[in-house]
Amino acid sequence: METKSRYEVISNLEEQKRKLIRERDELNDKVKDKENYVIRLERQKEDIAKQKKNFELKQENARQDLEREKTEYDFKLSNTEAEIDRQIEDAKKDLEYFESTVENRKKTIIELIQGVNDSLGRFGKLQKAKD
Repeated sequence: METKSRYEVISNLEEQKRKLIRERDELNDKVKDKENYVIRLERQKEDIAKQKKNFELKQENARQDLEREKTEYDFKLSNTEAEIDRQIEDAKKDLEYFESTVENRKKTIIELIQGVNDSLGRFGKLQKAKD
């Protein structure tokens, strides 16, 4: 069984602490990324509505020739729009859940950091007692 030096133990604990701090600090960025994703999906839906309107204006001039094409297009468009609606709904639920758990995640990370700090303190006391 390999034993680690006190420097290796301290180094490992410090590295663990740094990783936890980085993870805690990145949570707000993750929320912002998820908000931006919802915005992008909503804009995509708006763009589809604009595309539909533009198409309908163009097809008005040649309605008889384009009736079959319009039917096919509307069918494809409605499927795409329904799919994006589901994606938006899922993204909003994901964002809502993530936002509701951010504070608990932060508290947990803070507790883990405190645990690392306590371990470092106990390790330091043991080393002082040895010396």
